[in-house]
Amino acid sequence: MLHFSQTRSADDPTIVFLHAAGFDRRMWSAAVERLPDFNCVCIDLPGHGKSKAVEVTDFAKAGDAVAEIIGTLGGAPVNIAGLSMGSYIGFQLMARHPGLVRSAVLSGFQCDPIPSSAFLRAMMHVSSWMMVSRRSREKMARSMGVMDVRLISQPDRRANASAATMRKIGANALAFDVRVHLPDVPARTLVIAGEKEHSAISASLPVFQDRMPNCMARQVAGLGHGWLARDPDLFAATLKAWIRQETLPERLASVSGA
Repeated sequence: MLHFSQTRSADDPTIVFLHAAGFDRRMWSAAVERLPDFNCVCIDLPGHGKSKAVEVTDFAKAGDAVAEIIGTLGGAPVNIAGLSMGSYIGFQLMARHPGLVRSAVLSGFQCDPIPSSAFLRAMMHVSSWMMVSRRSREKMARSMGVMDVRLISQPDRRANASAATMRKIGANALAFDVRVHLPDVPARTLVIAGEKEHSAISASLPVFQDRMPNCMARQVAGLGHGWLARDPDLFAATLKAWIRQETLPERLASVSGA
């Protein structure tokens, strides 16, 4: 089973946090500090942190593993929040286990495959090995807006995830294709991307909004993939508003139809 931590009991409104590749559950520390009224459940996803021994296969099976954790909490359905890899896994969780999720805030993922050239695949291979270097990991953390670079490594300074795990996640992300499943996901879902996001992710926003029955898409002006780390106050306010069905922060821009 995956390793996880929680801040309160399942009697309180629960948010299950799903982190980005290369990080672990500690990535959400700043958000958790700003959400004292919620039971914040932070999971080390397969191949990461204290779940490093759990093999990464694909996002669907990772979603099943998260479903197993939710089943132990006793308070389903829950709310979920994900970034990048965590969003791919969160979507599969909602598609495969719809009764477990009440609402979702997912950022930084696309709904169909990203065309991958030989050059892009080669770059992914090289970058996965660069993650072995602590200096390279810390540079990636800063690029994501994570200023506490200790979060990108274990306390003993080893990587949170192996190079092989990072390559497998990258390949799964490039091939992610869920358009056919969009109409079948009932949970209230807010899909967000930074304005400086990859074009495939930005182009997916109106598709999610138009084809999922209870979905709204928003964009964060001036920020990129790691917007929620660069502005944890905005992220926490967005989560609270979406879960409580209140007005979203004005900084979140509407998205036109597909």
